[in-house]
Amino acid sequence: MSIEIELKLSASTDKIQKVKQWLAEMGTSEDNSAELEWETKYLHNTYYDSKNHRLRETNIGLRIRKDGEQYIQSVKSAGRVVGGLYQRNESETELPTNELQLDLVTEPYLMILLEEAEEEDGPFAPIFTTNFHREVAIINVDGAVIEAALDQGQISCIDKETEAPRELCEVELELKGGDDATVLFELGQELIDKFELVLDSESKAERGYRLCRSAPEYTRRLDLVNLTSKTSAEGAFESVAHKGLGHWQYYIKRIKREPSIEAVLQLNRALMFMQTMYSVFAAVIPRHSLQHLRRDWREITHKFSKLFTIAEELNWLKSSKLYGFHYAELVPLEEGLEHSFYKEHKRFVEFLNTPSYNLKLLRFSRWLYMKEWRDALREGDREKIQKKEVFPYAIKQLQHLLRDLKRHLADKMTLGKQDYINYLPKMSRTLDIGLFFGSLFDDRARREYRRGWADIVANIQLLQQLIYLEKSLEAEGVEDPLLEETEMETLVVLKGMREEALARNPYWN
Repeated sequence: MSIEIELKLSASTDKIQKVKQWLAEMGTSEDNSAELEWETKYLHNTYYDSKNHRLRETNIGLRIRKDGEQYIQSVKSAGRVVGGLYQRNESETELPTNELQLDLVTEPYLMILLEEAEEEDGPFAPIFTTNFHREVAIINVDGAVIEAALDQGQISCIDKETEAPRELCEVELELKGGDDATVLFELGQELIDKFELVLDSESKAERGYRLCRSAPEYTRRLDLVNLTSKTSAEGAFESVAHKGLGHWQYYIKRIKREPSIEAVLQLNRALMFMQTMYSVFAAVIPRHSLQHLRRDWREITHKFSKLFTIAEELNWLKSSKLYGFHYAELVPLEEGLEHSFYKEHKRFVEFLNTPSYNLKLLRFSRWLYMKEWRDALREGDREKIQKKEVFPYAIKQLQHLLRDLKRHLADKMTLGKQDYINYLPKMSRTLDIGLFFGSLFDDRARREYRRGWADIVANIQLLQQLIYLEKSLEAEGVEDPLLEETEMETLVVLKGMREEALARNPYWN
């Protein structure tokens, strides 16, 4: 089984030929004046799954590709997507006919997943096809061998004839030889800069499933980062960074498709998660190696902030109705916010398609994939951070966190509304640090301990919502005593929760 490393960028039909010409010019040099040779193929790909798409649930792709007279069966794991850079495990087998032969899959892990899916959900059947013309050439750059592929075609459902096919047009750069992926990032940077191409973290298979699967979008939450006691502190940082970036990319794909309040709220979660990451791992990753990245993310956050503010207020208005707070006086406010939300959503999506955003994302992807923070360290220090154990580091961070909680929440017996709201960012940071390191400890004890603090955060967020409603009504000259009553009840509940949470024995002790 091989590991596929490729960079994928979305293009448009009018740009493909310009990209081809530029790659041809770039592929020649003083040492190699031969004209770049392009091979044109027509590829017909059929993707298979069980009736309830069990392979999709386990992030496995199964397809047969017809390339000329050849049939090739491929099994791919989702792997890791960093920006538009894909790292995936891939198993390929040549077939005599256009029929699946799962017994030819030799990689044990993939074979087990295929067998379980078939046993539990029935035989595999064709779900969708991707048919496209591919122009491909091999480029030798600075000792690296890059396969450049220009794809233009369609994605079509097999069972849903009423569903119109979706066009696809993209540039793929795959590292075929050499160990240094730097060239991939440099070529990607040039293509974004010169042709305004857009990094694409959505594979052809993902688009096919989205087109042909009628299941509704579900909310994906940030969850535990998978660490072991043998993970280094540096390795933990990488895992946390990939978790945060993955969450950001997942909801960026969704926000590009449709205006979604939930997607905006989850994008903000990803930003807060990564901000916490920078401070928690400050003793591992040199601050000066992060300066340009933090500057990039500050600009992205600035572009995003207005959309988030509107989404948060809309969410407060809409969800308050679930608690029985219906106000005719606030209908014009909600309608105005909805209009502003669609307007800001459009602006933000336009920003996501600019070279400015895509170059920032590519820089972060390169920094993370190439571990460029090591360049800011002396050789001895590089060895230290690779050997620094995560478990004692996690204990130290969690103990510091608990001391901070006690200092702010235990010393004052009475906390007002604003006291809680001012401390909410730190409380949210507390929960994120628990996600960073929680997998190192007993899961049951961790869940019980976390639940108390999560309930506190939820009630502080409820206070925020009630205060917003109160101020909005005040602007309309309306008062509702029930809001103040609910606020006072929430403060009483929070006091009890706070005392109970602080009395619990931490799971890391």
